[in-house]
Amino acid sequence: MDCACLHVWIHRCSISNVCACPHRPLNYFLLGIWTVLQAITIGSIVTFYDVEVVIQAFLLTSVVVVGLFFYTLQSKRDFQKHYAAIFTISIIFLAATVIQVILMSSMFNFLMSMFGAILFSVYLVFDIDMIMHHYSEEDYIIACISIYMDVMGLFLRILQILNEINRN
Repeated sequence: MDCACLHVWIHRCSISNVCACPHRPLNYFLLGIWTVLQAITIGSIVTFYDVEVVIQAFLLTSVVVVGLFFYTLQSKRDFQKHYAAIFTISIIFLAATVIQVILMSSMFNFLMSMFGAILFSVYLVFDIDMIMHHYSEEDYIIACISIYMDVMGLFLRILQILNEINRN
């Protein structure tokens, strides 16, 4: 299965999961398919990196996720009021990603990975706050997908950062 086809199926399952949230057992089935497709995607990406770098990225991601989780738990801030800023920064990140593809600069790639790691950390705090204060019990599929995407995005950015550091 080529990468573009797999990418399309992952997004179809994500959208289907959101639409099928209240319909059991369909939502479990779609979440299972989505999880398998994500595992194939992340597994194939990780094969391009050294084992030591992958382990370092896993450990660093784990520490960051646990730290951000406890920060969000004890914080009295309402992170939802920053939604517009997060959305704007995401659009800037998307535009910068297009520029990154054109420039093909290793320094710009490193900076984008740093920016992406920070952005996914913000997403994680935002989504944990959503789970704590705004999602209902029926929104567990959306919550699961949101947290998973944040953690995987953070992991991949940390993996890129560590790979770039180890190359130099």
